Order: sequence, then C-alpha cells, then structure tokens
Amino acid sequence: MKIKKNSLLIKIIFYNDIAIIITSVTIALFLILISFQSLENRIVDAGRDKITLLNKGYNSVILQAKDDLFQVSRNINILSGKNINNKFTYNTVAKLIRNQLTKKNLKLYSDSIVCIVSSDGMPLGEASGNRKNLINGETSRYILEKNLSRSEEDMDSIYFGKLGDTVYARIVIPYNSGSGRSKEFLVLTLPINQNVLDNLRKFVGLDKNDKIFLVVDNTYQFGDLGLEKGSKFFRKKENWEYEYFYRKKTIDNTVYYMSLYNIQDYNKKYIANIGIGLVGDEIVRDKVKVSFSILLIVLGLIITSTTICARIFYELLAPLNKLIEAVDGISKGNYDLSFNDEEVEEIRSLSKSFEHMAKSVRDKEKILKEKNNKLLENINRIDAIEKILMGLQIEDDITSTVKSLLSAFTSEMGLGYSRAMYFRYSREIDTLVGEMSSVNSMVKAEITKKDEKTQGDGFEFQLMNLNKLVHLIKIPFKEDSMLVKSLREKRVIYHNDKGYKYNLGNDLFKSFGINNFLLFPVYNNNRNYGCILVDYFGKNRKISEEEAELMTLLSINTAIRLENKTMEEAKIDYERTATLARLANRFFGRREVSLKKIISIIERMAEYDYNDSCIVDEILKARDEIVKIKQENLILKEYSKIDENEMKPIEFDQIIYDVVDEIQPELDREGITISVFMNCSGRILGDRKKLSRVFYELIKNAKMALRDQKNKDKKINIVVSKDKNIDKIRINIIDNGMGMTEEQMINILDPFVSYTDGTPGLGLAIVDRVIKDHHGVIKFYSKVDEGTDIKITLNIYKEEIL
Repeated sequence: MKIKKNSLLIKIIFYNDIAIIITSVTIALFLILISFQSLENRIVDAGRDKITLLNKGYNSVILQAKDDLFQVSRNINILSGKNINNKFTYNTVAKLIRNQLTKKNLKLYSDSIVCIVSSDGMPLGEASGNRKNLINGETSRYILEKNLSRSEEDMDSIYFGKLGDTVYARIVIPYNSGSGRSKEFLVLTLPINQNVLDNLRKFVGLDKNDKIFLVVDNTYQFGDLGLEKGSKFFRKKENWEYEYFYRKKTIDNTVYYMSLYNIQDYNKKYIANIGIGLVGDEIVRDKVKVSFSILLIVLGLIITSTTICARIFYELLAPLNKLIEAVDGISKGNYDLSFNDEEVEEIRSLSKSFEHMAKSVRDKEKILKEKNNKLLENINRIDAIEKILMGLQIEDDITSTVKSLLSAFTSEMGLGYSRAMYFRYSREIDTLVGEMSSVNSMVKAEITKKDEKTQGDGFEFQLMNLNKLVHLIKIPFKEDSMLVKSLREKRVIYHNDKGYKYNLGNDLFKSFGINNFLLFPVYNNNRNYGCILVDYFGKNRKISEEEAELMTLLSINTAIRLENKTMEEAKIDYERTATLARLANRFFGRREVSLKKIISIIERMAEYDYNDSCIVDEILKARDEIVKIKQENLILKEYSKIDENEMKPIEFDQIIYDVVDEIQPELDREGITISVFMNCSGRILGDRKKLSRVFYELIKNAKMALRDQKNKDKKINIVVSKDKNIDKIRINIIDNGMGMTEEQMINILDPFVSYTDGTPGLGLAIVDRVIKDHHGVIKFYSKVDEGTDIKITLNIYKEEIL
C-alpha cells in the first residue's frame, strides 16, 4: 500500500505519538516524584521507628534502675540500732547502695549519685563517683523539695532535670532507715553521658555511618557528629512541646535525616534532646537509580507503543485503502470486484461469537458430565453404606465388628478403598496399637501385575506385608497426632495428599505410601475403641466432601449401635441385679432371724457334753453349713445392691497395705507367703471401701488356689508399677497356685460362675463391676499348675489447675 505525505494514516500516527510521548513523560515525572517521596518517607519512618525504640529502651533502663534501687534498698539495714543523726552512717548506707548498684551494672551506675534526703529535701548522706553533687544546685534542690512535698500517690518517682550542661534522670523512692523520722527518701541520679548513648546505639542497632547525639538547650554536647561542644544545633526555634520531631540537616557535606526525642523536666519544659541521624547519601544514590530506571522504562514504552500503534493503525486502515483502490478501479472501468468474508468486520465478529458460544457449550457439557458422574458415585456410596449398616452386627467382641467394616471398606462392591488399617485403643497402656488390616483384592492384583512386568518387587510389600507392618505400629494417645485427634474429637478427618506430609503418630507410616487418606473413628459415648485409616493407594481418586460426610454418617450410626449394645447389656445386668435384689429381700431377708436362731441353738448343742463325738461333729458341720448359707446370702445382697460410688482422691498403696494386713493371719495359717513390691506411689480417684473389697476378694481367691498345693512354696506377689510415659497404675496379683484352663477363663467374670465347690460365684463379678465403675481394666493370665497373674490398670488422679 502506498502512503502519501498528507495521508490520514500519517496524521493519525503522528498525533498519536505526540499524545503517547506527553502522557509517558507526565507519568514518568509523577512516578519519579512519588518514588522520591517514598524514599524520603522510608528513611523518615526508619528514623521514627528507631527514635521510638530508643525512647522505649531508655525508659526500660530507667525502670530497671528503679527496680534495682528498690531491691538493693530493702537489703540494706545497716542503720538499725545506730545513731540516726550520724552523717557518717548515712554516707555509709549510701555508699553501700551505690556499690550494690555498681555490681549489678557498672556501665549504667558508674557515674550515678545515691543520696538519702529528708522530706524537705535536705541531704542526709550521699555517695558518688567523680561527679559533682547534682542535688545542691538551686534549681535542682527546689524541684526536689517541690516533688517531695507532694503525697506519695502524687509524687513523681522518675523525672528529668538539668544542671548547667548536664542532663540527668532522677529516681525517688521512699526509704525507711529505722531512724524514727517521719519520711526519708532515696534519690538516684543518673547523668546522660556517652556510655548511655553507646548502649542506646547498640540497643537500636544503628549502622556505623548513622549517628547518635545529645543536644542541651539547642547546643550540641556530645555524640557521634563532628560538631564542637556548645555549638548551636538548629538555626531557629523548633517544636520543643512535642515528644518527637524530625528534620533534615547537612553536616560536613553529609545529609542526615534527624529524628529527635524531646526530654522535658519536672515542669514539662524542654531541656534537651537525644537524637539519631541517619545518613542520606544512600537515598540520593537511590533517587538517581530510580530516576534513570524510570526514564529508561518510559523511553522503551514510548518506542514500543508508537511502533505497535503504527502497526495497528496500518492494519485497521488497510481495508479503507482497498476500498479506495476498488473505487479507483471502478472509475477505470474494472467492475469485477469481490471482498473476502474474513475481511468484513461484522462477519468476522459474528463467527468469533459463534466459536465462543460453542466453546462455552462444550465446557458446560463437560462440567455437567463430571457432576453427573460424581452424583452417581455418591448414590453408589449411599447404597454401599446402607448395605453396610444393614449387614453390620455388633458382636460382644468388637474385633468381629471391625473386621466386617474393614472388609466393606476395601470391597469394590462396598466403598472401594485400596487399604484399611485398624488401630485399637489400649486402655492399659493409653496407646493406639496396630491390630489388623485389609487390602482391596483388585488393587493387589493390579500392583502384582505391574511388578511382574517390571520384574521387580516395587511397592508390592506395602500390600502383601501390610498386616505385619500394621502390627509394628504404636501411637501414644497423649501425643498430638491425626489418628489420636480423630478418635479424641470423634470425627472423620480426610486429606487429599501424601500421608508422609502429616503427623500420623509413627514414622513407620512414611513407608506405607499413604495417598488420599481418611480417618474413621470407632467409639461410643463412654469408650474409645480405635481408629480405621483408609486410603486410595494405587488409585487416581480423591476423597470428596460428600464422601467424607457419608463416612461421618456411617461413623455416627456405628457409634449409636455400639452405644445401644452397651445400654442393652447394662439393662440386662440391671434387670438381673434388680431381680436378685427382690429375691434376696423377699426370701432371704425374712430368714435372717431364723438362721441366727438356728446357729445359736446349734452352738449351744455343740457346747453340751455329748458322749458320742460323732454327734458333736455333725452338729458342728451343720453349723458351718448354715453359716455358709448366711454368708452366701450376704454376698447375694451385696451383688444386688446398686449404690453410687463415693469417689475421692485416695492413696492406693495404703489400700493394698491395709488389705494385706487384714488377710495376713489367714495366709499365715495356710502357710502362704505374701509380698508387696511397691515401685510407685500416688493417688487415684475411687471408692476406698469398694476397692478394698476388690483386692481382698482377689487375694482370697489366690489363697484358695494355693490351698491344695502341698508340694510348693506357696507365694502371692503383689507388684505395683507405673510407666513413666503413661498416667496409669498397674497392679499385678500373682500366685503359683493351681491355675485355670482357657475354657475356665472365658466366662470367669460372669455372675454365678465358680470352679470351687461351696462358693456362689459372685466375687469376681463384683470385682469386675467395681473396676469398670473406676474406668479401669482387669485381665487374667493363667496356666494350669503354674499359677495366675491378675493385671489391674487404674487411672492416676490429677488435680485440676485453676
């Protein structure tokens, strides 16, 4: 396309370039000004932060000095019992106080002055280094007297003063010397010197080029600036009434950004400044860099913008030139003209709109399909969970229930997880213990097939050896881990991520290859059974929020069923106990008097002098049988009696010793040795009377197991121990008696079960009830002809800390 000198395209590009240049230059100047202001504000803000930090640091030093003065003054009692009018004594006390302060902080108190004054400001004794007395000055003395004349509530215990060109901080506290005076005060004077500035410089963290200095009455005194002492600092009067103010000052051709803290005296009048000077050379360099960078960027933008705009306008005006050429062709007689559709803006815009609409329809169709698939998946999960709930049987042994859950979780007909691992909560050791696992058979087959193709084991061990690995895992319940948290809070927790990134409670989990996992707690209202971990190992699937909600629903339903099972057992036990109570009260209650009379008559008959000894023996046997009936009646009443436990903090070791002392005579008659090994002591929350009955019953059973052992050294050992990581007490009652078979141990705790003739079989049932009421655990380990080990676990009592 030919472009003429006076072409519309040239004019449009020219005026557009001028507009771009003017706009770019304006923006550049604006950005430079903003950048300069930002750099200025940054150093001012830095100065403000540092001077504020300096003020806080110095105030903390003064407050620490006040605390030190209080502490030291309380430890000095040298005036006690001495002549209070002796100035030497007061000077001695002042020196002692100053020496103690110097020992605490030599740099801070090296130039300090300690003075004891009366209520009218008269010095009674003082101690100082090489400093002149800063109290006897006329103005200083007047301020001190005026301050001391106030009440202790209104008196300023800390204030600043000035004597000549010396600025000091003064701390005043009441002092009781025991002299009998109405009031005496300790006055600590701390001059602001170069040591103070050096310490503040370190505290604030100034650079080596930054300065710190002291100005008194607008005259420079000392510091890091290269100024003569006494030289005027500011040319005009500044805002002394404010706490802080900021100025820019040039010293020796170096620009400093000054931040000053105004020190005011007792009357709130300006006396001095502590200032910080931040070097501004770096700011100047930054300004140059910023200006140069902005100019380069703007220049590049101008060149780029003009080039792009020229090209855009060229393309936009090209159809107009074609139209002009077509008109020119018509003027020359060329009527055979045509335009391509894509060169017409309206058609091109319409086609683009259709393309956009088709793309939008395709995207929405894809989203709807994904949602439909997810809906179908959730419906299938609901059906699977419904089947699980319908087929779930709550057995007496929770292990059977958990096995059915694990199988349903890893079945493709069920929930389709890759793996499920169950960790049982052991109340004895307060720990989650790995117990069993289940693996999806389809996942196992796919992983095995992949490993066969690659001719290696790969990650097959994470499926084939999963059960062995699970049995190696123990997770302390008192530590903070995700499995413990899920069971403790009784809620489902899930993460679509690698398991090694989370604290699951044991480092061995890192080798499991856990991926996209969910934690399923098994519990009821009164007991934690354990926690199930499921994941999508080897599957490209994620756990959705709806899936987690369905698992929560399953967890709640399982908990309700477990609770119903517990309540059903408790109801059966209650009804049985109530029936026994009615039976005991109805039949045995009225026979109590008759039994007493019969026993009394038999005892009298036994005392009568019969010639036939067989008659006496039969009478005594009858008496023993009736006494046994009476004793069984009492045991039956005790078992059927339901009363509340009197829970109190008690010393468990004392209970054991008391029971042993009570039963010791019976054991001695049987030739049985009992030993108590107390490896720990402490308190438990329990019913003393019922726990005593528990230990008495268990020791009595051990005695009966040893009664017929003729050729053995009969022993009963009681071992009390505590694991250092678990707040539980373990009591082992061990005997070397006849022992029990596995069949006998199955229902040993059931009521009316006894393997000894002449006993009602309620003793261990009562023991089991008492231990459960105390939230404890009792277990029996026994072998025939070797003995029995009874293990009881109880919780240690912990006092609440308010």
